[in-house]
Amino acid sequence: MMRFSVVTLCAGFLLTTPVWGQVYRCTDAEGRVTITNVLIDKTNCKRMQIEADTAVPPPADGKKSRPGTASAPTPPGFPSVSADEQNARNDTRRTILNQELADEQQKLEGAKNQLATQEKVPVGMEDAEKREARLRPFREAIARHERNIEDLNREISHLR
Repeated sequence: MMRFSVVTLCAGFLLTTPVWGQVYRCTDAEGRVTITNVLIDKTNCKRMQIEADTAVPPPADGKKSRPGTASAPTPPGFPSVSADEQNARNDTRRTILNQELADEQQKLEGAKNQLATQEKVPVGMEDAEKREARLRPFREAIARHERNIEDLNREISHLR
């Protein structure tokens, strides 16, 4: 066990150490420039100085930036929507979501009624496994409608 830990520690150390290598800028007879780590011709190749630090510098303003956020304020000519128009859009969206919610609730009731009808089939005609397989789609439909109702309620609650 100790041997594995030592080997793992050494491997981790080797993987985290910086890699140092030579980089050359070579120019051929026609003037084409090639940058390589292999010394092609000593007379037409020059060793390049490369700094080992490859870390990305912080933003110039010193603020921490988050991915997906705007780095500059909205430009003055950028199209925008008035508050009244946005409120009208939100009202329209709320109306549509409420209609979808009512539809989903009706579908849920229908799915529950279908399941109740299927559960009334006498048990003696089929074994438990076949019965479960027959009822599974009805239970899945109920679960799907319940998830849709939860999602619609969440969406409605996030409207301003």
